[in-house]
Amino acid sequence: MSKQLLGLIFLPAGILSMCAAALWQMYTVMTESHTLNRFKDRQLVWVVAALFFSFTLALYWFCPNARKKGLLFALLGGGGALMYGLARIWLPFKS
Repeated sequence: MSKQLLGLIFLPAGILSMCAAALWQMYTVMTESHTLNRFKDRQLVWVVAALFFSFTLALYWFCPNARKKGLLFALLGGGGALMYGLARIWLPFKS
């Protein structure tokens, strides 16, 4: 299989994978953010600050049930970005 043909497969597959990662992230946020209720008001200030500056990493750090779901997010997002990047390299796009 040539790199151009593989690039034609990877381009839409990478985009779909990154879209699936975004949808999975939204699902994780909606289902796991309720666990933040366990923090006291003083502690919650730091949690909210961490969520503001690095939302994804903070969600997986402060919400223990979400950590398992983070693996799927990392695989879909990283794999999608890798496939998209390889497709951009392998396909002869004109700039």
